[in-house]
Amino acid sequence: MGAVQRGLFATTAACLLLVFLANPVPAAGIAEVCKAIGIKEKDTMFSSVLTGRVQEGSRKQVVAVTTYLTGKKDRDNAVNVRLDVFNETGGKLVAVFSRDYGQEYAGYVGRGDLELVDLDADGINDIIVTFDRQDNPLVDQRLGEVILTGGGGFEVGWKGIMMLDTTRDARSVPVERRDHFMREVNILRTLKTRGETLFITKKVIAVAGERLEQPKEITETFPLRSALNRR
Repeated sequence: MGAVQRGLFATTAACLLLVFLANPVPAAGIAEVCKAIGIKEKDTMFSSVLTGRVQEGSRKQVVAVTTYLTGKKDRDNAVNVRLDVFNETGGKLVAVFSRDYGQEYAGYVGRGDLELVDLDADGINDIIVTFDRQDNPLVDQRLGEVILTGGGGFEVGWKGIMMLDTTRDARSVPVERRDHFMREVNILRTLKTRGETLFITKKVIAVAGERLEQPKEITETFPLRSALNRR
């Protein structure tokens, strides 16, 4: 097999692996998740519930990101977003890991989303969570985390801004910081490093309050599995 054929075979195999791991079939649904975390299903606004292996072993876990109304009236805490990982035992969901983003960020969160992707080809899905950060009504911001399985359980391998638009806030944001950009994890390029390095494609739309004639794409790299191994 020539070098070109080997490269094509490797890329095809990687794509098939990602399709298999990144599109797990849900077993439990939002009703079961709401019961497990103690909220009413009618209070949910957005939810993503996936089933896939995110821990070592043959057992699959149920992973959910839930955006819901808290019943509180203040703008900062009326909505919450949380990540939960469960094992399913005897027809019940048993908590393994959770993150309460409203508590961690002192409120102002919304519209959470979830992906399960094996970024290092070890057969275990990594967790990508994104959610809105709404502390400034004139700023559109979306945050993200890549959560890995480490020796001591789950750890955040990377966190950062996935989308930012500060161009509307002329009062509190200095001109030099009025930017608009979006980020997306480049799964295939990250996979080629077996998760050692996280590749992100950054699409820049405006800089210092000036909209670019054409959006500019920039490739960013961050330590991922390599950073986790050094801790």
